Amino acid sequence: MLTLAIFVPLVVPLASFAAPFNPHDIISNEDMTDYSRMSLTSIQTFLSNRGGALSDYTTTDVDGTQRSAAEIIYNTAQRYQLNAQFIIATVQKESSLVTGHNTNLLDWALGYGVCDSCSKDDPLVIKYKGFAKQLDAAGNQIRNGYLADLEDHNSTISGWGVGITKTTLDGIAITPQNKATAVLYTYTPWLGYYGGASYVGGNSLFYDIMEGFFPNRASVYLRYPNLTLLQDSISGAVYKLERNQLRPITSTTALLANYNPNQIVTVDSSVIDRYNFGTPIAVPKFILVQGPTGGIYLIDGDHNKRAITSASVFHNLGYNPEEVIPMTQAELNIIPDGVPITENNKYPLGAVLQNKTSGAVVYLDESGYIHDIRSKTILENRFKGYAIEAESPAVLQQFPQRPAIKYADGTLLKIPERDTIYVIDGGKKRPIASTGILKRLGGRDQIIQVKKDDLKLHKTGKPLRLTKSTTK
Repeated sequence: MLTLAIFVPLVVPLASFAAPFNPHDIISNEDMTDYSRMSLTSIQTFLSNRGGALSDYTTTDVDGTQRSAAEIIYNTAQRYQLNAQFIIATVQKESSLVTGHNTNLLDWALGYGVCDSCSKDDPLVIKYKGFAKQLDAAGNQIRNGYLADLEDHNSTISGWGVGITKTTLDGIAITPQNKATAVLYTYTPWLGYYGGASYVGGNSLFYDIMEGFFPNRASVYLRYPNLTLLQDSISGAVYKLERNQLRPITSTTALLANYNPNQIVTVDSSVIDRYNFGTPIAVPKFILVQGPTGGIYLIDGDHNKRAITSASVFHNLGYNPEEVIPMTQAELNIIPDGVPITENNKYPLGAVLQNKTSGAVVYLDESGYIHDIRSKTILENRFKGYAIEAESPAVLQQFPQRPAIKYADGTLLKIPERDTIYVIDGGKKRPIASTGILKRLGGRDQIIQVKKDDLKLHKTGKPLRLTKSTTK
């Protein structure tokens, strides 16, 4: 189908690659179909850094809207569930537009519909003219043609299939070992200079480009533990991962007042894109705010606003009117609502109490249950900044006992006697399976050395490993 690949010069030498070229297994299926790997911002940044004609190119998309090349690539990837890395590498193979500046090739970026004997003025060919039309037509053919045919009867329109031996146009017998490789030979039936015709780029060139552009690509990713702080490496936005949703931290004050910036993990935009967004974190915890209509709210540990139901409740809790921060209604509306505070809530945020006689420190939760705090490291981990109030044993005995306080989710723990490093996730201690994963969680500087008894407070969960993508 495509002839442009034959004449595109080699752009990256094979010597720079660690993985050997296998003509029967050029890329994985996920390398072709994992459409979650690149965000729009990541695509634009990649194109800008490469400096070719696509870095600042805009044109009409298939829906008639003006869009950048990055947007068109991203939309094509999402529409046909194809990896944007694969699309970018194919564009480079066919037209070199990622690094080159031959604008004459923009309308035929993927060479789609152009055969050896075709005229570009032919009505059957010209309908594919245009950057967006090229990507849309090729994406549709790959997803709804080649991949669909392989799924249905393991043979593309030209007879390529998994485990089926077929000869390329440069005379090499190939037996594709996966669907992605069968698609590549259907699209470009040339092996190229790695064992085929030395003057042809073909799939040899595609492999070199894919490896050169995306050498560390993978079909695995890390499911970060609950309460991890993630920062988008492109935008700089910081998020708190909470119950598998990302809560944007939109206030520098909230970030610095309640979280340790040293624990922020910088990730690619594609990691951010894997999650749904939760409610923003716009104000610090444990402050008092007041709207223009006079209502006063306490910001709780989840950054929700809890209405204080009366002046007497406000007074009985010991709050000072000078502590109240005025807010506009728009600012107040951003903060999600929590349960109102009534006269029944003596400790609406809970309290850290110390036994006057024994010196033991406990946490009294909002529901009136006592939890032991068994070590200073747990106290600092969970209640840093809390005022500790002295209380008599007689008062403390009035409250029913519940399990001891554990370390917060997202905390890295280790005992001196063993090398195993754990991360707390969902209240369980999960062994970290590799140094690479530890690095993704912030590295050794974040580890807290704890006592064995403290570690035993947490049941052992499954090791934290990289997760294989399930994208089809």
